[in-house]
Amino acid sequence: MLTCGLIYYVKRPFGSQGANWYYPKALLGALVSYAIVVYKTYGPPQANLAFAHRLIVDENVEYLLLALYWYSSRPIFVTLVPFVVFSLFHVLTYARSVLIPTVFPNITQEIERARRAEQQQATMPAISMPARVSKFLGDWSTKYYSPALREVGVWEVAVICVWVSVGALTFQTPFVAPLVYLQFLRMRYALSAPTRAAFRRVRAWLDRTLTPPMASANVPGVVTDSYIRVRDILVKMGDTIMDPNARQQQQQQQPPRN
Repeated sequence: MLTCGLIYYVKRPFGSQGANWYYPKALLGALVSYAIVVYKTYGPPQANLAFAHRLIVDENVEYLLLALYWYSSRPIFVTLVPFVVFSLFHVLTYARSVLIPTVFPNITQEIERARRAEQQQATMPAISMPARVSKFLGDWSTKYYSPALREVGVWEVAVICVWVSVGALTFQTPFVAPLVYLQFLRMRYALSAPTRAAFRRVRAWLDRTLTPPMASANVPGVVTDSYIRVRDILVKMGDTIMDPNARQQQQQQQPPRN
């Protein structure tokens, strides 16, 4: 997945004809990867509601279904970024925990000795080049994994969602694409704290950009008013997702219509 995804983004600026061949191949790699993870976690499919519920609330299943939809659609430029980022960290973890120790069995002890010396602020023992590479991969992944997930969350909320929505309005992407993707975001918002944090970050940036007192005086009032109305609707939707009883309470608080 990672190789085809990177090649796609390298070749795509120079034309879609050659790059588009790599798009479904990258998604196929993602499908296989997520399918293996899901199968290892849950085993063979079971015909009962409890099993279905466990699948529905699993983020690997959510990304598996999303990858399946993107795979069945024509290429959309921005959609591979989350899968490429996830794949990068999976590859690094696999190389560090499986490939390198298989070829160099003694590096685990070397790295452990080096970490103990580092914690005790003692003289670092000499370690082999494979152990250095493995330690570097582990430290790099630990340092950048959480920030990468945060940025991927913002990309999913602010870039992909807008891209597929505008694309559907301009007939550049399938009309059903934003509907499918909004359902994906709805599930992610309900089940993922990083996704909710991404929504808050996007909202904070839009508030600073489009609403007083920090907004530029050049922002038209109609843009500010429209944004506030849409924002408030989305906030209410988010509250309803997190608390299904909120909608019923709001309806009960509304005055009866004549």
